[in-house]
This record gives sequence, structure tokens and C-alpha cells, in this order.
Amino acid sequence: MKRIAPVLLMIVSVLTVWAQPPAPPTLVGRFLTDSIDIGRPFQYSLTYRHAATADLLFPDTTGQFSPYRVEKVAVFTTRTSGTGPGAISVDSAVYTLVSFEIDSIQLLRVPVRLINAADCTDLFTDIDTVFLRSQLHPVTADPMAPLSYTLATETTLAPLQQQFNYPQFGLFVAGLLLLSGLLYGVFGRIIRRQWRLYQLNRRHSRFLREFNGLTQGISADTAAETANQAVISWKTYLEKIERRAYSSLTTSEIAERVSDERVTNALREADLMIYGGAFSEQSVTALRVLSDVATQRYLYQRADLQVSAGRPADTDNQPDTAESPVSP
Repeated sequence: MKRIAPVLLMIVSVLTVWAQPPAPPTLVGRFLTDSIDIGRPFQYSLTYRHAATADLLFPDTTGQFSPYRVEKVAVFTTRTSGTGPGAISVDSAVYTLVSFEIDSIQLLRVPVRLINAADCTDLFTDIDTVFLRSQLHPVTADPMAPLSYTLATETTLAPLQQQFNYPQFGLFVAGLLLLSGLLYGVFGRIIRRQWRLYQLNRRHSRFLREFNGLTQGISADTAAETANQAVISWKTYLEKIERRAYSSLTTSEIAERVSDERVTNALREADLMIYGGAFSEQSVTALRVLSDVATQRYLYQRADLQVSAGRPADTDNQPDTAESPVSP
């Protein structure tokens, strides 16, 4: 009999536990702080203790937390204790909110939706209160007097440190380089040709300005020095536009290469001025012939560059080895 009594007591205890109804559901929503600042994040906790078999939805963050704005949500894993019909589950989440309201006392209650077989039921939390911390200081020290505030007539501006947007600048530079590469790939040959034409024209204008400046003031006293400088300038110019050596060539060698009697006579007349000190009307004409020949070479090179668009790309930059004409 003594052995049976403990067994009967255990059975009665188990039946008593099974016969007890499960604990009623509890829904708790509360602020995790008692005061807040405008524009600064604060947290709101929501916990629901319910039967393990219940299906539910926590509140939507788009509209059910109005007038607060939801910054982020931390949802925790459901915790279940017990087994059978008496099992209890606990769901919880913490919402990070921001308020821009100016009310000194702010309220919040949110719903949890239970999903039933036939319909849905909304359960609301109790209203919780949070206080707004004011950044304004009352003028009067009497706490019983009505609050009054005055606007400052002057204030000191706080300097802000300039921050450079390096990512945006990098994207801008990358886009600019990409666009430049595309434009150069499409119009590269045209751009190179126009640049060479510009350099050729600028070099010819500089030569004419220098050459004419020398020859306009020539006289019997300055014929030797002026003619020498004019011939050197002429040879140097032809070297640059034709990429051939002229400075190291003598008059006879240039005449043999050019095969133009006008150039031969003009250079011989220049030699008479340089080495013999002779000066006549033919001297000025000879220097003018050299200037005309240089202009003809310039026009030939310019025409050659203008038609270079029809040539293969690998021959655009090669010097022209053929003899260029010096007479029309």
C-alpha cells in the first residue's frame, strides 16, 4: 500500500497539469526610453506571448507606427516552451523609430494580427507614453509662471568642414576618360590631321614673319649678314616641314636634289651676297624666290595632309620620301 501511494500521487499531479488551461496570451508594447529628442533614433519593444499553434503577423512598418518613422527592425527567433496543448511561444521585435513631432507627450499603440481559419483579429497593445526633451530654455526661473521664449537677434554661425566627394569625383573622371577614349577612337585621325595642319600653318606664318623681317631692311651694308640669316632660316624651315636635311647641304647639293633652276640661281645669288659682298636688284629678287619656294612647299605639304584621310592608318605618320614639286 505504501508503494502504491506515491504512484497515485504522481498520476494525480500529471492529470492536474494537463487539466489546467494554458496561460492567457499577453501582448506588451513599450518604449525602451522615457524621453526622446527630435530627429534622434529611439527604440520600441513589442512582445507577444501566445499559444504555440497560433499564426500571427506583427504590425506593418509603413503606416501602423504613424507619426513615427521606422528606421530599422530587429526580429528575434520565436521561443517555445512546453509541449502539447499547453505549449507557449514568445515572439518579439525591437523597432528603431524617429520622431519629428513637437508634442511634449507622444503616444503609441500598435496591433498584432491573429490569423484564424475564417477571419483575422487585431489585438492592440496598451498605449505607451514617451516625453519629448525640449532644447529651449525658459526665460523665467519661476516654474509656476507660463513659459515664454525670446528669439536671439544675433547668433554665431558654426563653420562646417568641407567634405570632398571622392566617389563621385572618381565616377566623373572615369566617365570623362571613357568619353574621351570613345571620341578619340572615332575622330582620332581627323583630330591628328587637324592638329598637324594647325602646326604646319603656324610654322609657315612664323617663317614668313621672320624671313620678311630680314629681307625688307636689306641694304648693301647689311647684305652679307642678312642673306646669311635668311638662307639659314629658309633651310631650317624646309627641314621641319619636309623632314630632310638641308642645313648641312651646300648650294650645289641642294640644286642637285631640288632640280629647280630658280632655286639654284637664287642660292647662287645669295652666296654672292654672303661671300662676295655683292648687292643688286637681283639680290632682293633671289630672296623673294626663296620665300616663294618655301610657300609652295608649304602648300604641297598642306594638300598632302588634307587628303591623308584616304590613306591607311599605318602610313599617316610616315614622312613623304617622294620629291615634292617647287613650281606650279
